[in-house]
Amino acid sequence: MGRHSNIALVSGDLFKSLMRNIASSVAVITTNQGDRNHGMTATAMCSVSADPATILIVVNRSTRSHPIISATKSFTVNILAENQHAIGGRFASKHDDPFDGIEYRIGTNGSPIIKGVAAHIECATVSEIDVGTHTIFVGNVVGGDVSRAHPLVYHEGEYKSLSPRSTDREVAAMFLERWSPRAFADGEIDDELLMSFFEAARWAPSSMNAQPWRFVYVKRGAPGWQALLDALSNTNRSWASQASALIAFVSKETMVFGGKEVASPTHSFDTGAAWMSFALQASLSGWHTHGMAGFNGEKLREVLAVPTSFSINAVAAIGKLGDGASLPEHLKLREIPSERNALADLVFNGKFGAE
Repeated sequence: MGRHSNIALVSGDLFKSLMRNIASSVAVITTNQGDRNHGMTATAMCSVSADPATILIVVNRSTRSHPIISATKSFTVNILAENQHAIGGRFASKHDDPFDGIEYRIGTNGSPIIKGVAAHIECATVSEIDVGTHTIFVGNVVGGDVSRAHPLVYHEGEYKSLSPRSTDREVAAMFLERWSPRAFADGEIDDELLMSFFEAARWAPSSMNAQPWRFVYVKRGAPGWQALLDALSNTNRSWASQASALIAFVSKETMVFGGKEVASPTHSFDTGAAWMSFALQASLSGWHTHGMAGFNGEKLREVLAVPTSFSINAVAAIGKLGDGASLPEHLKLREIPSERNALADLVFNGKFGAE
């Protein structure tokens, strides 16, 4: 008997907890049998050797893809790009035809290569090893390519991005994790959840505690949805139509001071603070927002019945992150968290422009 034969194994729950802390690339393993394509989302894969070029994947024997990979002796690993969350979710579910609506081509080994992935690796199986409930498929690499897209990562039970964002000084992670996508998933937002985001917004600071902000929202499919969409610019309308809700951030142009109604010089500034609170709370809850200035103000004022004493500062879309491949071509390459100018270009000591 081996020296470790009497050591008890950790529980399944502890094992899962441990593995959740290993960040992994998200891949869709594809194969083909006859005239039907097959695919499954996986994170268990790694390189084996560079000479010959060899990788391995680990597949649960209960999946529909397992017997097909075993029979065809070929598979392709599609490393998803960071804007392909929806594709990862689709191939992880029991979808009748997960390739429906997905752009792909057939590779040299007969397996589908999904368009827009960060990389793909085409393999020919050379070995199978059964371990517990899974099979390790070892494959020689017979083809592949990489793109400039950043890969999607799975960590602690969530999809995450390998964003190029970096800070000059240490800040809380929530400031880097919040970003403004244009691709939203097709889903609804619960009223109570949405109200919790407005709750965060109402606690923003404001001059004289005037609280000039007002929020007018319309959920997708509700009366007034199409009219609000029609008030947006053509570009914004092309992607905002998939959001779960649209919100107009409105501010009262006057405030009461000394018992008199006077102009409020900071109404837009204060409402911007409320917008940031809304966006951060949404991000912390796993939702994404995107603010827009591209809209017809007169049309929007009429559609939302906004009084003339209020300014419409911006419209924001909110929803779950969707598949960037659904965007128009000119927007796809912009579907990544953007960088910021250096602090030295923004912060001045004593006088504008001073170092």
